[in-house]
Formats: sequence, C-alpha cells, structure tokens
Amino acid sequence: MESKICVLFPGIGYTVDRPLIYYTGKLFKKLGYEVIQLRYEGLPKKKGNDVSKMGDTFKMVMEQTRSQLSEILDSAACDKYDSIVFVGKSIGTIAATVYAAEMVEQGSVTGLDKRLRFVFMTPLAETFKKAVSVPSIAFHGTSDPWVQTEIVERECERMGTTLYKYKDANHSLETGDVEADIESLGDVIRKIGQFIN
Repeated sequence: MESKICVLFPGIGYTVDRPLIYYTGKLFKKLGYEVIQLRYEGLPKKKGNDVSKMGDTFKMVMEQTRSQLSEILDSAACDKYDSIVFVGKSIGTIAATVYAAEMVEQGSVTGLDKRLRFVFMTPLAETFKKAVSVPSIAFHGTSDPWVQTEIVERECERMGTTLYKYKDANHSLETGDVEADIESLGDVIRKIGQFIN
C-alpha cells in the first residue's frame, strides 16, 4: 500500500483551523494521506503589507518548521513516503519551498523531486525564490495586497506552476460576498483534488 504524507504550512494569522487549510486537510485525510498540521506560536500578529520587514518572523517560522518536522521528515523517515505534498498558505508557502530546498541541498532524501508536490495558497513573491522544480498548483486573489498578480503570473509561468486566479479576492481568497467565497472555497478544494489525482 502506498505511503503518503501531506504537511500543512499555515500563515501568520491564517492557521490550520481556517477554511482553506482546514478543508484541504480533510481532503487529504479522505485521500489516505497522513496529515501533519504545523502550528506557529509567538509570531507577531501583523507586520503590514511589506514582506521585506518580516525577516525575524520568517526566522521564527523556519525554526518552528524544522523543529516540528525534524523526526517526521528526516532522511530515514522521509524515504518511506511514496507521495509528499506540501500545502502552504502565505508565509507558509515560503517555509514549504525553503524546507524542501534544504532537504534537496542536504542530499538526505533521494528522489524527492519525483515524490514531492506543492500546493500554494496565496503565494508571496519570495515563495518562488527557492522552490525546487516539482509539480505545483497555486491559488491567488487578484486583490491580494501582499503581492501583485503580475508577479505571481510570471513566477508561476517560469516554474510551470498551474495558477488559478480569483477575481477581486484578497489574501484569504475572500471578496466579502459570502456565497461567492464559499463557492470559491469549494472550487479550490475540487482543483486540489484533481491535481492530486
């Protein structure tokens, strides 16, 4: 039987209990994945819309990521998984790509590029700087104040990442229209399911 793991990398304020990540986790459990929910503690609540000022916050995120995954995805444990999916939201998309790049650079995991996939929910420009080239999918709101649509389009095209855009949606993929937002949430979950299958 295939061994599969999905790691959920949340955002600063967008925890694993919020809709996009919560339902994605439920989807992966239904698909037979072991689901690991990272939780970040003690992070500043808000840093404005300037990612460049978030250096200290990102260091904390990476320290907590490495600590929580050290035994789960070390070289011995990681090799048992046939499928590995990293789902990131906002700063979590950066943590996911940096962590994956570290795994590859350390050479401790063989064939990771053939077993790993990314799901990027509202990625930031920095998400793509260290991303290893693996199958990936991204979701972006065209009114996201944290990153311009043109940047996400360009980087997704460069990486071969399938991009889905949601008109007038913000960094939580919400527009303020409850029915439309619920429909978008369902669309995201369906598209992730199609991508994984």
